[in-house]
Amino acid sequence: MLRNRVLTALVTIPALIWFILWSPTWMFQLLVLTATFIALREFAAMGLDGIPYAATMTTVGGMAIALAMAQGQSGVLISAGLVVCLVGTLLLTLALAEDMHESVSRAAIILLGALYAGMLLPHFIWLRALSQGPALTFFVVAVAMAGDVGGYFGGRAFGRIKLWPTVSPNKTVEGAAVSLTCSILAGVIVNAVLLTRPLPGWEVVVVSAVAGMLAQCGDLLESMIKRAFDADDSGWILPGHGGVLDRTDSLVLPVVFVYYYAILGAA
Repeated sequence: MLRNRVLTALVTIPALIWFILWSPTWMFQLLVLTATFIALREFAAMGLDGIPYAATMTTVGGMAIALAMAQGQSGVLISAGLVVCLVGTLLLTLALAEDMHESVSRAAIILLGALYAGMLLPHFIWLRALSQGPALTFFVVAVAMAGDVGGYFGGRAFGRIKLWPTVSPNKTVEGAAVSLTCSILAGVIVNAVLLTRPLPGWEVVVVSAVAGMLAQCGDLLESMIKRAFDADDSGWILPGHGGVLDRTDSLVLPVVFVYYYAILGAA
């Protein structure tokens, strides 16, 4: 398992760095939209397997939002994407309302999947489009990935106290502490090396800490979703790492936080 994780990382990390820092805008957008599409399919496969048209509606609704967001920050476009997602889901629910309680429950799952992948992941497109966008995007990825690695090895080495066993049985308080420390260190290093207008020392520590904690919350959130749907992994596309949802769970909350922090003029 660890060997597969390492080999996959050795192949994907250099490519990811290139996409973040040097790829053309259209290519980066295509990468994010492709990841969004796969994540939507994975969510539907976990939570809506065997339900007619549910996977299609989750994918169409989520991609309507994602494509609207990829066009920029126009409120009209984003609202249109949300309306397409909501109205389509409601019409599907009505059309399949033999069991009304079950139909409404399915509609809620469809909307959750469409919003979770379709709205959060495209924030990477918005973040990279800012003046320090590539460096800030790298900041988010570095903080989350350092936290993942630190939490994994820190938990294996020092883990004693369970963090939240009903949600994620293997995570420990000690692993979470090491994860947070690694996230802060990664944020401080990227801030000093890549950002043309670095954050002050105290500020980068706070931003890195908040992003690191949100990364851990995102990981726990996806663990909860998988346990609710009785799934081990969201998919298989990345050997040793699971699916796209498994690899982006620690990214979606930090990228939203860093984006809105940046546009408020703090970065």
